[in-house]
Amino acid sequence: MTISVVSVMKFNMFGIPMVGADICGFGGPNTTAELCTRWHQVGAFQPFSRNHRNCESSQEPWRFNDTYFDNKTKTSFMDIMKRAIQRKYHMIRYYYTEMSQLSFGNNTQYTVYKPLFFEFPEDSGAYNDIPNNVMIGKALKTSVNAVNLTQTETEFYFPAGTWCSLFEPVGECITTEIG
Repeated sequence: MTISVVSVMKFNMFGIPMVGADICGFGGPNTTAELCTRWHQVGAFQPFSRNHRNCESSQEPWRFNDTYFDNKTKTSFMDIMKRAIQRKYHMIRYYYTEMSQLSFGNNTQYTVYKPLFFEFPEDSGAYNDIPNNVMIGKALKTSVNAVNLTQTETEFYFPAGTWCSLFEPVGECITTEIG
């Protein structure tokens, strides 16, 4: 998936903003519930994403309804994929606005899905861990742990400023200082 994130950034830099991945992969061996879930979580933040597969197999989220991420709470992988799809739909207006800015030519040096250092070129920390620190437009930063679903604590880099979660506004925003 790291390759997918970097590829989407590259296409954006070359002026092709409406690009993304075939979630869970198009060909090859069948995906696992955990891998397909991670694809949905990463794809939720890409300008274009779809669960798309060749005719030989199937990987729709409902197929993972009986596969549980957490047996105690009975949280299925399908439930997590459903939340990722809902996040994508919540962001459609933002993507529409960002894409329209490109089509109207309001900013010729603009990409929608880009590395963090595009917005923070003077911050040396913005050049680290590029696939996990992505800017969407000028206002949203996404940090997706695409490696291990069971890993609950992940360190992500945030440039100086105040950062708040759009989807889980529990607790306070974090404020970071210039390091």
